[in-house]
Amino acid sequence: MQTKKVRLSNVFGEYGAIIAFVALFVVNAFVTNNFLQMRTVWNILTQCCTTVLLALGMTVVIATGGINISVGSAMALSAMLAAKLIKDGQLVLGLIVGLLCALVFGWITGMAVIKFKIQPMIVSLSMMFVLRGIAKLVSDGRIMTYRNKAFSDFFYGEVFGFLPVRTAIWLALAIILWIFLSKTRYGTYIEAYGDNPEATRISGVNVVLVISAAYMICNSFACVAGYVEAGYATTVDPAAMGLTKEMDAIAATVVGGTSISGGKPKVWGTVFGALVLQLITIMVNMNNVPVPYARIIKAAIIIGAIYAQRLSSRKNG
Repeated sequence: MQTKKVRLSNVFGEYGAIIAFVALFVVNAFVTNNFLQMRTVWNILTQCCTTVLLALGMTVVIATGGINISVGSAMALSAMLAAKLIKDGQLVLGLIVGLLCALVFGWITGMAVIKFKIQPMIVSLSMMFVLRGIAKLVSDGRIMTYRNKAFSDFFYGEVFGFLPVRTAIWLALAIILWIFLSKTRYGTYIEAYGDNPEATRISGVNVVLVISAAYMICNSFACVAGYVEAGYATTVDPAAMGLTKEMDAIAATVVGGTSISGGKPKVWGTVFGALVLQLITIMVNMNNVPVPYARIIKAAIIIGAIYAQRLSSRKNG
């Protein structure tokens, strides 16, 4: 009986996000009008883009046993810097500057965590306010509106004549990240550090590089998410863009099976975790349920997923 419980726990730990996705999909099929229309399915796959991108980056950091709650602010700052230059006709320069900014602040965050031994929550909380503040300074606190037809049209386009660009972006980056983490030494080092930081350090791994790179990767995904939102909306609100998105990213990662205490990064679990959150949003919006209920449900999901992880680790330990 105990063995069966452990196996069941392992199944939910490994495939919990997929099971939750299927369950919510079936529920929506019955309770949400027009849910099974192709347009609704495409909406799910495109509207989850920002959450998937932020969550993919968050997966790398959480796998190290860390956390980065500044991703929403990093997203806003990168998008604001890019939009300001794009508005002046400097498209390529804008995209480069936004990405470099994300990488630099990711490096600073990672170094503060690994070199100065400051708790990731404290560092990223401070960085959240710093980045949001800089974004507001850059825009003088105003919403930035720009016009660049090539940039905005790109995000409204399709790949192969049927796949929305926003869907193609997160799908391509998920594949790249999965290959990178599963087929390279860096992915092995991430998992090793998340499982046992001290043993990884003693074994000769350059943990400073591993951790600083993790936060840089996380911020680079936030940067791309900012570009997607800015390109689609043609506006950047320094106060609102990415606000509370870090919670969705954390929820998707944890629901996807990546342990909050560190360990193996589960890229595809994270993708399904983000899709679960999007299904909840769709269900709430299409059934005229007040938005705060969606936030309550997401918070409950985070707590439930963390509890399930702890329960599984106790049984396996």
